[in-house]
Amino acid sequence: MGNEILSKLRHSYADAVLSGSSEEASRIIDQGLAGGVIPSKIYLEVLMPVQIELGAKWHRGEISIPQEHIATQITLRQMARLKSLLKTRLRLGLKAVVSSVEGDQHFIGAQAVADFLSVDGWEVDFLGADVPTDHLVPYTKARQSHLVCVSVSLTSLIPVAEKLIQELKKIDPAPKILIGGAAFVLNPALAEKVGADAYTPDPQQAVVTARQVCGLMNAENQLGVFLRKLGHSVHEYRKIRGFSQQELATTSDLDRAYISAVEHGKQNISIGAISKLAKALHVSIEELLIGAEY
Repeated sequence: MGNEILSKLRHSYADAVLSGSSEEASRIIDQGLAGGVIPSKIYLEVLMPVQIELGAKWHRGEISIPQEHIATQITLRQMARLKSLLKTRLRLGLKAVVSSVEGDQHFIGAQAVADFLSVDGWEVDFLGADVPTDHLVPYTKARQSHLVCVSVSLTSLIPVAEKLIQELKKIDPAPKILIGGAAFVLNPALAEKVGADAYTPDPQQAVVTARQVCGLMNAENQLGVFLRKLGHSVHEYRKIRGFSQQELATTSDLDRAYISAVEHGKQNISIGAISKLAKALHVSIEELLIGAEY
């Protein structure tokens, strides 16, 4: 399992959504899941790249507006489906608002950030596309949100984002602000210039950065977060393989109680034990650790 499988899934999924076939898209996602690809990898490494490429095709005039809209609706359904398969972390007691900047009709990237923050334990308000600044700011204040994630897809909207950030910083206490989207891909340093606390290139990094800027990522709890996510990854792959904890313990030459502690994020694990688990689960160490990030 690896890049070749993901590449085939992306190609097949792209063909399905371009043809407007929701049934075929679902079948391809089912195929990936049955083949042992965890839901978060399909979400992040199949759905998201395909959606980005569809947007590029539309801008180049290679597909029509109806094609792009139908493909987007299919992907939104698959995003919701895959999110439902992800195990939600313990609630953090923190609130986040996620939105596209005023004038921006693109929202898939923001939706993905909202989904993964929610899975990570945040209480998330996803406001969608084109939210006026004079509505977003008072809403954030009324909700007493700790974090605001702003998506900007067009460079022409960067001044709008800068004004939004200025207004958000007038809130007392001011929320932390993350910014992302296509407008910043070529020049991430612009995020600091417009006043954001950080730039995030993707949903996975958004979760890590959100924890960092909100003070949740000291060395001790970074280890705790890693162990919980590794445990989740082991649990997910074990279920995909149809193993009981005892069967995994026997196959990996580890104790069943040890496996249970790993899956609950309670076990400080050696690289040797990770290697044994990866071999028993028929995945690479890299896949097991990447899977641990979600």
